[in-house]
Amino acid sequence: MKLKEKIYNSVKKMNIDELTLLYEYIRLLNQMKQVVNKKAEDISIEQILEMTSSSKSCWSDTVIQERAEYL
Repeated sequence: MKLKEKIYNSVKKMNIDELTLLYEYIRLLNQMKQVVNKKAEDISIEQILEMTSSSKSCWSDTVIQERAEYL
């Protein structure tokens, strides 16, 4: 199964809370793409905090979990 099909099938199974979180993550990714075009020194910590403030998940726990899966 192709990646797009897997994503589509997963999205179809999500409830409204999951879809809301997914949309916020997509919005954050789009904002980050715009910022990537700037040089790193042009980005303040305040801007980073603003971009990540809408996320309800704990990013550090997610990174730890994903890394543990690869071990």
